[in-house]
This record gives sequence, structure tokens and C-alpha cells, in this order.
Amino acid sequence: MLKALVLDNFWQSFSARKAPGIRVIKKVETQSNLKFWFSISLIAVNAVLLMSYIYGVNQFADTGYQIAIMQKQLNVLNSSNKSINLQVSEASSMVQIQNDFTAANFVPAGTPKFLQATRVAER
Repeated sequence: MLKALVLDNFWQSFSARKAPGIRVIKKVETQSNLKFWFSISLIAVNAVLLMSYIYGVNQFADTGYQIAIMQKQLNVLNSSNKSINLQVSEASSMVQIQNDFTAANFVPAGTPKFLQATRVAER
């Protein structure tokens, strides 16, 4: 089976079994030269495609890691936003505002007493 897969069976120009006294025709030489360069170009194209595939997979993996890092940051920011909103709602509640006034030595306002207008004020 290995004998069937050797390069000689695919391209006859690489064959080492040529008769020693026979000269190869010019047309066969150009065809073999063309086949040689075609095979070299196919190898080069395969190498370029392999490198581009590896680069693309690397880019996708890197993007995945960046997304995971940003999701962790988003979770941290969401939790800090919730705690800040809770602090704002506690600070803006009426009970907290009254406690702040009491701590600042403000006196609570009682029921207001209005002056009655008398006849003396009319003179």
C-alpha cells in the first residue's frame, strides 16, 4: 500500500526508474516543471490557509476572554449601582431627613400661633 502512495505514482517526472539512455522530450520537461511549481504553489497556499485559520481561531478565543472579563466587570458595576441606589433611597427618606435635622440641633416646629388683628391696629 505504501508503494502506491509514493510521489512517483502521482508525478512521473520525479521517478527514479527512468531508462539511462533515453532522452526526455522537451514537452515532458516543461510539463514536469509546471507540475513542480504547481505543487509548490499548492503547498504555499495550504500554509497560508493554515496560518489564517490559526490566527482566526486565536482572535475568536481572545474575544471570548475579553467578553468574559467585561461580563465580570458588568456584574461588579451592577452590584455597586444597587448599593448606591439603596444608599440614595435611605438618605432621601423622610425619617433620615428628620434624624439629620435632630442631629444638627434643629428644633421641631410646633403648631403656629397667629396674631389677631385688634382695633388698635386700625387706628
